[in-house]
Amino acid sequence: MIELIVVKAGDDYFRFTQDGFTRCSMNKASVYPLDHLDQAIKGQAELKKAGLDGKLMKLVITEEPFEIAEEGE
Repeated sequence: MIELIVVKAGDDYFRFTQDGFTRCSMNKASVYPLDHLDQAIKGQAELKKAGLDGKLMKLVITEEPFEIAEEGE
């Protein structure tokens, strides 16, 4: 299991760069492992300065085998 932190406001996720932040879909969002929580908190603070109510959200990823059934089965 992997746990990652993202910053979200409403239905929007955010990508953070040196130039600021942009709204994006989950697959483009900045994600942080728990040992980089400080970076997620900084991103949340940037949103607050811009008047947005950013929340820290934990993504929990689990890994399991995936098989595709052969045609005709």
